[in-house]
Amino acid sequence: MALLEARGLTRFFGGLRAVGNLSFEVAEGEIPGLIGPNGAGKTTVFNLVTGFVRPSGGDVWLEGRSVVGLRPHAVARRGIARTFQIVKPFPNLSVKENVTLAAFLRHPARRDAEAEAARVLERVDLGHRVGVLASQLTLLDQKRLEMAKALATGPRVILLDEPMGGLTPSEVDAASGIVRRIRESGVTVVLVEHVMKAIMRISDRVIVMHHGEKIAEGAPAAVVRDPAVIAAYFGKRVA
Repeated sequence: MALLEARGLTRFFGGLRAVGNLSFEVAEGEIPGLIGPNGAGKTTVFNLVTGFVRPSGGDVWLEGRSVVGLRPHAVARRGIARTFQIVKPFPNLSVKENVTLAAFLRHPARRDAEAEAARVLERVDLGHRVGVLASQLTLLDQKRLEMAKALATGPRVILLDEPMGGLTPSEVDAASGIVRRIRESGVTVVLVEHVMKAIMRISDRVIVMHHGEKIAEGAPAAVVRDPAVIAAYFGKRVA
């Protein structure tokens, strides 16, 4: 049984079909990458899976149980966490306070939530910045903080929405290492990313979207040579 599964996932916004009849499975412990041109529907898929948007059709299962219709906090309690393209820390709270708030989902006692926050911050290389205000962090550290907040909810699956966006090549390497460690810790990762270097190095499998539909799926090296994928990114004449 797949850990996470979508079947026939569809979403209309008025007359616009943002996602159309999308199906995919995620096995425990793998890192599938979800890629496609801007506007392909990738973030909408994350919103559908995590309860921020309700599907017009289709279903999403975590460990064989549907999560469709649940509010985002309830989806998180089931075991699906996510980050956002645009980092959203509480700027006037410290790094530790930001993550402690997320940890309250599973650790109601403050002492336990703070202990979980400290543990997670070490995993994402922010253990030395626990007292720093979130507003004073670099972009790389803000991305780390977003991952820490998601991890503090105790997920089975974490959906990372462009965690390498805007980073320098060396910062991409650092962020890639964190993603690998998340997987090694027992949390399954689904990755949306435009930085192809990261996708090629991290992902076990790639799902390609275009105009809300899946147009290709397979090993990264094979998918980037697919004529349909090349056409979606660069146009039919190039393909």
